[in-house]
Amino acid sequence: RLIWKLFRSRIEQGLSLLSPPYNQILEIGYGSGLVLPSLCALGHKVTAVDICSEPEKIIKPLSQMDCHCELIKCNFSEAEFEQESFDLVVAFSILEHVEDILPVVNQVHSILKPGGHFLVGMPRVDYLMDKAFKLIGYDNINDHHVTNYRQCMAACSNLMTLQKMTWIPSMVPEFSALYYNMLFSKAC
Repeated sequence: RLIWKLFRSRIEQGLSLLSPPYNQILEIGYGSGLVLPSLCALGHKVTAVDICSEPEKIIKPLSQMDCHCELIKCNFSEAEFEQESFDLVVAFSILEHVEDILPVVNQVHSILKPGGHFLVGMPRVDYLMDKAFKLIGYDNINDHHVTNYRQCMAACSNLMTLQKMTWIPSMVPEFSALYYNMLFSKAC
């Protein structure tokens, strides 16, 4: 129950940073599709890409919730999107898995419209989080979580401006948080 509450609150906190409506939205790493209904409520057209997901199993439940999206099964780095075609790109719990995030950030920047937003959510990545994940049954999470939020901020800040940032729990100093949400914008 605590894990579900943390999962839900990190998504809600991230989405609260946004200023809808958005015309074209892209989610990188849509997984089971849990965030897609919220994104559909924020924009006109939602596209989502995921390397592991099974779109055919997700599309019907989404349609029953009146959430109509284009789901693409492929690696984001291999996806072909038009330049400056999205108002919002969202990546919750994705970039910590990417060792060299600069190419991903460059690709996001290229497909964002001027003034567009990039919403990133990611967990803390360090020795203490590795221990915390072991407590809930995930061994060697640092084999999978290879990029931390400061590395992400540095990569994004080369091309975009950090507009807003929040963390969980909100009452602790930034450096000791468990999860970070960052909203970047592309210059007009």
